[in-house]
Amino acid sequence: MPDGRTLAVKVQYPGVAKSIDADVDNVATLLRISGLLTEEIELGPLLAAAKRQLAEEADYLREGREMRSYAERLAGDPRYVVPELVDELTTPRVLAMSFIEGRPIEMLADAPQRDRDAAMTALITLVLRELFEFGTMQTDPNFANYRWQPPSGALVLLDFGAARQVPASTAAAYKRLIQAGLRRDRDQIRAVAVETGFIGAAAAFEHRDAINRMIAAVDDASSGAGPFDFADRAFVPMVREEARTILADRNTWHVPDVETLFVQRKVSGTALLAARLRAKVDVRGLAAAATTQ
Repeated sequence: MPDGRTLAVKVQYPGVAKSIDADVDNVATLLRISGLLTEEIELGPLLAAAKRQLAEEADYLREGREMRSYAERLAGDPRYVVPELVDELTTPRVLAMSFIEGRPIEMLADAPQRDRDAAMTALITLVLRELFEFGTMQTDPNFANYRWQPPSGALVLLDFGAARQVPASTAAAYKRLIQAGLRRDRDQIRAVAVETGFIGAAAAFEHRDAINRMIAAVDDASSGAGPFDFADRAFVPMVREEARTILADRNTWHVPDVETLFVQRKVSGTALLAARLRAKVDVRGLAAAATTQ
């Protein structure tokens, strides 16, 4: 560029946008034919949401607008760096932005504990702000969407194609669930999870004891003194085994609300990264601050 900027350019493979609907329909057909899904599960809303999401991700003008919005929201916070959009070179199929130096975030796994903790505290804080403050969330938690800048510890945020609005009802459901968790009210956790669609009513009735054990295990693990240690996975095998039993009962299968699925993908992916980095984070403190504003 004449102004001396180094650019990063994202170019879309030809034909991607036009193939989205057919590709999603083909996957749905394979699932039905395979017998993996019961006839009672309604795929219509999921398929429509998947098509809409993929179409939006294929629109680089839209992604550029989302990237600029994130830069404005996070301006002045040294923990985050967002590339600058280059409008004059961006089209629906070409996204041009400033090139930002950074290392793969997985390299943090070998960094000192304080650096790992700081990075994950920043990312979890961002997820909570997306959910309860921005009303918009970048719902793709792919590790490649984050870079790390030593020695400052700043995180470079990339790929805003999966950014989408979070409905107020979805944010309210998460707030109620988090607040019940902070109170350690296990009955209320279960009740809110069913009421808001995190858990199916049939599963809650048929597998009440198993669900209670899962809630108790997560509650015990997350309520100890000090920061939550994402490297401590002692409770995971028990939760996984209980979940396997529930999933084996096809008669109680349940698909949560589409918007909940998008948010949960980001939440789960962030937790997976925290476990990968063996981070220790004051999750309860962050959650309490985010849900009392």
